[in-house]
Amino acid sequence: MNTISHATEPRWAAPVAIQIGTRPSEHIHGPAEAVDYLEHRWPLQHSMHLEAAKRRCVEAMNHLAHLEASRDAFVAAAAEAKVLA
Repeated sequence: MNTISHATEPRWAAPVAIQIGTRPSEHIHGPAEAVDYLEHRWPLQHSMHLEAAKRRCVEAMNHLAHLEASRDAFVAAAAEAKVLA
């Protein structure tokens, strides 16, 4: 992940554990962190759930969508990409 700090960003009630490739599993805590992963580290370049997750996370960051809806969208994208840990 890049070095941007997301400490002051909104956080989900529960993090999402993912594992990309052979790296150890990591916990994603909120929509800003999720967008970093979806845009810079995601194993699938184009997919239905990827685009929906990015859109929902950005909406949640801008208070245009419910925070937990962004988590649900991220989980769907992670399941589609087979990276849920």
